[in-house]
Amino acid sequence: MELPYNLGVGMQWTAVVATAVGTVLGVVSTLVVDRIRWRRERSERERDALRTSFMEYLGALAQARDAFTRAEPSQERVGRGHIAVSEHGVYTAQHQLELVAPQLILDRARQATLAVLDFHDAVVAGHDADSDEYLMAWRAVREARGRLVEAMQTALRRY
Repeated sequence: MELPYNLGVGMQWTAVVATAVGTVLGVVSTLVVDRIRWRRERSERERDALRTSFMEYLGALAQARDAFTRAEPSQERVGRGHIAVSEHGVYTAQHQLELVAPQLILDRARQATLAVLDFHDAVVAGHDADSDEYLMAWRAVREARGRLVEAMQTALRRY
């Protein structure tokens, strides 16, 4: 039995439509996968930039703090810790943070820097490691750094 002419044309038409729909779906799915991959790679780059900035800031802050533990008492240097902090690259690292870090981290970084400055002043004012002033300043540095690291870890987990 032979099929009517119209039915044969209809079958050809549906094959063309099915091919076109398949092609469109293939292109769309490729674009979606590429977009997802691009977003993931971008997120990884941003996370790496954050991590690098965090490490540079924490490293500079630790260098300054460690140098201050060995500073000789000098009344002339009290209140001039910002110069010493700058020499250890803390401000440069803090400026880098300003480009990539959320506001909470910037606030915590400023608090940590201020705590290190207070520690500097306690050391150069002549307070030894057993004095209440030294211990309070040291504790304030540890606590400020701890809050900062916690905020940094939270920010990195979001990426």
